[in-house]
Amino acid sequence: MRRTIIRTVFAAVLGTTIAMGGGAQAQVAAPVASPATAGDATVVLGQPLTLNLGAAPAGTDCATQVATLNAQALVLVANGQTIPGARASFACSAKGELMGTASTSIAGNGDDAAKRRASWQTAFSGFFSLAGAKTLPVAFGPATGGMTTAPQMVSIQGASDRDLGLAAVWFALVAAVFLFAFFRHFGRTDAITPIAGVPMPANYRAPYSLARFQLLWWSGIVTASYAAILTITGSMDTITTGTMALMGIVGGTSVLAAFQDRRPSDDQTRRQQHAALYIAAATATPPDRTAMAASLEQIYPPTQGLLPDLLSDAAGYNIHRLQLLAWTGVLGITFLYEVTRTLGMPELSANLLALTGISNGTYFGFKMQEQQVPAPTGIVQLPA
Repeated sequence: MRRTIIRTVFAAVLGTTIAMGGGAQAQVAAPVASPATAGDATVVLGQPLTLNLGAAPAGTDCATQVATLNAQALVLVANGQTIPGARASFACSAKGELMGTASTSIAGNGDDAAKRRASWQTAFSGFFSLAGAKTLPVAFGPATGGMTTAPQMVSIQGASDRDLGLAAVWFALVAAVFLFAFFRHFGRTDAITPIAGVPMPANYRAPYSLARFQLLWWSGIVTASYAAILTITGSMDTITTGTMALMGIVGGTSVLAAFQDRRPSDDQTRRQQHAALYIAAATATPPDRTAMAASLEQIYPPTQGLLPDLLSDAAGYNIHRLQLLAWTGVLGITFLYEVTRTLGMPELSANLLALTGISNGTYFGFKMQEQQVPAPTGIVQLPA
């Protein structure tokens, strides 16, 4: 029910046509397929799966066999992997054949839902074939392991085309918001403040900040992945401990970088020296426009473009910035791959988190020694 409600709300926001069924439940116009049996159309995870077990054994009527199987509390077994979750239910068909039905839901929150998703991932040999189907042997067996019924080959798909499309739209929308935020305003440093007597250039654009880029990069990836996973699985509890630790490292680096940018430093002294040169050039007769422009560019360093801003300071390109940017990009792409592979946030290992912490620590250690404003070459007399 929760998964249906979440899908309905998401579809409504995107303008998808909603059909009201029975006046009590809102369902998306694209209907959910009825339980599928082996040999029928592909079963999408989330749909109930029904296996035709054939006629009851000789000497046993169907009703007795149904009662026996229901009493055993059997669950689904896919590709030899026991799928934890709701018990399978058994009944007799109109022809007197045994029919077993079990849920393939991967929705929900908490440990049980996470175990179901992990079990299906293992059944798919470590990879969810989201866009295509995979034929797996499926049977029923006890929750403790093993198989009670003979396996049957069933075509199973990780997610429906509609869910995948909806998840892709949500991912793209969320990612676009963070991209817009970065390039529009939030990706630029705000530590460059006006100096009295020196006007800030019109349409001035401050340089991009590497620490802010990293924060918005990871915030966008995690938020967009969360929205996509929620659309497909209906699970709201998909943030792993490793993901939270990663965001803590990134957020801490951003806070320290902002603090470092705003604390008194040699850069502030050099800006004041350039301001004195600017004022001297402006009050000369006639004003020295060339000197004024040169000083103004040092007082208010403009953006040089995305990559130069992220990778360099006043002394040129820096290797500690390159290593942080490269590691951030590689780990982010790997994170996204794991999200599509497992339909969940990856649980980052202690080694990966430690390497990320070392990378961020190295960047901040060198940042404390960076020079963003070069020293003036002329003789400067600061006002008393």
